[in-house]
Amino acid sequence: MKKLKNFLIATFNVLLPLILALLVGGVFILIIGKKPLDVYGFIVNSAFFKFDGLMNTLGFAAPLIMTGIATALSYTANVYNMGIEGQLYMGAWFATYIGFTFQGLPPGLHIPLCLLGGMIAGMLYSLIPAIFKAYFRINEVVVTIMLNSVATIFTTYLTNGPFKDNVGYSATYAINKSAQLSRLFPKYRLTTSIFIALAILAMVWFVLRRTRFGYEIKAIGKQREFSDAVGMNVRRKTIIVFLIGGAIAGIAGATEMMGVNIRFTPNFSTNPGLGWDGQAVCLLANRNPLGVLITAILFGAFKFGGISLQAKLGVPSDLINIIQSTLILFLSARYINKETKVFERIGEKLKRPHQKKEARSNG
Repeated sequence: MKKLKNFLIATFNVLLPLILALLVGGVFILIIGKKPLDVYGFIVNSAFFKFDGLMNTLGFAAPLIMTGIATALSYTANVYNMGIEGQLYMGAWFATYIGFTFQGLPPGLHIPLCLLGGMIAGMLYSLIPAIFKAYFRINEVVVTIMLNSVATIFTTYLTNGPFKDNVGYSATYAINKSAQLSRLFPKYRLTTSIFIALAILAMVWFVLRRTRFGYEIKAIGKQREFSDAVGMNVRRKTIIVFLIGGAIAGIAGATEMMGVNIRFTPNFSTNPGLGWDGQAVCLLANRNPLGVLITAILFGAFKFGGISLQAKLGVPSDLINIIQSTLILFLSARYINKETKVFERIGEKLKRPHQKKEARSNG
């Protein structure tokens, strides 16, 4: 009964913000002279019930699965790594660098090398706030947010400076074909990165649910001081959680460059950014890995739907940003907590007619 109650509470706390965000979006849709049901129906139909839409939706969802699960792992340990965006940028740039620098390598070696480079870049960049948090007790939120800006400025400088290609816009040299991830269908956005994302999701789920390390980071997330007192080595595990999150973010950035962009561009992750979208995915999923998968696909549908709306219905794509922003706003509150008695009261009310009927039959 307790598990059912917790499930109902979690579901309500997710569905209500989503409904409220859609209502707010509906107001703006009315303002521009469109019907909300028509617009939302168009998004659902184009993103899920057409083959090209589904492939592009999954393509947009792949990096969000990775950034969402990286955030979820950090939040489970009560580590607020707000630097997923910066770690993603570092991973994306260095994977691109390896992709266009190394020549003559077979794809079986070049692709893993680029992924490894992106992973290491994300890990090393996450090590900075990890050390500050673990050894100096410096608030990781402030540090990671500031490092996001440093990462974007640094990679922009490298792109516009020594590694700028002559293509008429801000971009590095193109990644060699030996380092490019193949698209599952040539015309659509979906690449083999979806398999990488699903593998990472499965591994994190297994770690959290089936390993001692997963149990310990859950305990640290709930009672940090107690966990340290019983010998869980909180300092070390805080650093490990940061490193894993940075590694996943770096891989997410690498796969975007290797499969979609082919060359690094400073604005590849904007409005608001793949890392920030991952934060929203994590919050909406309540840190649950399966929820991250579902929510990432939903956000992928929003992204593809926004493009389709502007192209076919003339609805500004900023409408999707409004819905996502209000969704994050409404997610900041928990509308029903675990101590509530509302479900017990509903159960009692449902039982009363049955009890009265039994009393009459017995009488």
